[in-house]
Amino acid sequence: MADLNRNESKPGGLTPEAQPREGSARILASPIGRLLLGLCLLQLVLLGWLTLPRSRPSHATATPQAVIRRNATAASPDPAFRGNPGPWGVLEYVRITIEPPDEFVPVDNRTFEKTRWVFGGYSRQRAAGLFNACNLTPAQRAELADPAIWSEETNAVVVTPSPGLILSLNESARTQIYTALAADGRNDFQMWPYTFRKGGFDAWFAQSGLSGPTIALVRRLVYLRGSSLCFSDLPEAFSQIPTLAERRRLVKTLSRNATVLMKLRITPDSDIPALTAYWKGSWSAKDIEPLLQSLTEVPGGATIDVAQLLPPFARKQLNTYPRQDPSTPAIDCYWTAMNFFRDPPDDRYYSPAAWQSELDTNYTVVAQPTYGDVILFLRRDNLPIHAAVYIADDVVFTKNGGNDRQPWMLMKWDDLLARYPQSEPIRPVVFHRKQPLL
Repeated sequence: MADLNRNESKPGGLTPEAQPREGSARILASPIGRLLLGLCLLQLVLLGWLTLPRSRPSHATATPQAVIRRNATAASPDPAFRGNPGPWGVLEYVRITIEPPDEFVPVDNRTFEKTRWVFGGYSRQRAAGLFNACNLTPAQRAELADPAIWSEETNAVVVTPSPGLILSLNESARTQIYTALAADGRNDFQMWPYTFRKGGFDAWFAQSGLSGPTIALVRRLVYLRGSSLCFSDLPEAFSQIPTLAERRRLVKTLSRNATVLMKLRITPDSDIPALTAYWKGSWSAKDIEPLLQSLTEVPGGATIDVAQLLPPFARKQLNTYPRQDPSTPAIDCYWTAMNFFRDPPDDRYYSPAAWQSELDTNYTVVAQPTYGDVILFLRRDNLPIHAAVYIADDVVFTKNGGNDRQPWMLMKWDDLLARYPQSEPIRPVVFHRKQPLL
């Protein structure tokens, strides 16, 4: 089956910090012996300090400080709402969803391979214990106890459930089983499910053009992981949908992204120098102040699309889908974040080594993000799963994945996190550029 579900390129890695060595010393019994030993040790310490290389610690691997989200309260679910005031001014939002064009959704008559649940690092006993802990019917338990559907691979136990069993799981059992499956990359649909924010199912499927039975089927198959609504059962859903047109509509709808249109309100008494200082960020934006100043002359005030305040690269890409050249690497979140202030973009940042070196050399780790800061989102093991650029009021500029079915867009922070469902909290690290780009 054509690749319909790639949310993100595989995460890169950060080098873990070296651990300090431990040692021991024997304390001599006599006072003189202790004094002589102390003097010798002091000389050794001074000599060692003088000969140490003066290398700067890596910000990419340093222990990050806790991030202060100045406006971490949940955004209004209303279609239109006003943001929280801050140094960015007064912001107004309209929630929208965008979906990929038809040509980006390859749906044809090919079929999926039979679903296999690969429990990496599990024994048969551990996998059976997981099933026993789930809220399953007697018929489901009987099927999962059948030795005929069990097999083993290198460091993994494999279970091959029937489509009927998958379709019949209740939400709690689906959450428990799929959360375990998400830890192994061989379970692609569970590791990278289709996602939307918790409580947003109606917004996800609003005006989708899908039939009532299809929407009811998907509603029955969604499950929660963290703050995310997830859907992983595309093969089984397709088996229940006979027409290609309906399948295409389903994939387009599942691929929707929750974004916002974002406007800055200017009034005659707005503090234009303060707003200019915030929105110029880490680049030489010489034309922002006269533009904002001109809006103070409008009776009653006016709004300006925040897109007009973004640097050229971000302004041109916003709410568009990439047209990727197959001969070049995938345009992903890291390339996007490092090129936010660059026009034309620098293709060095296709390389993880290049963007990690850039963060290490020209950025410093800070606790509170401001306009233009790069945010890395890390798993508990310090592996980055995403990068984005902070804009204002808990909004980031992002591209969620290294494929052409993920656009560049503005997202509320919590909506972004819902795109990366994890059973454990994701830890953000904020990088602030030391010197503006000219």
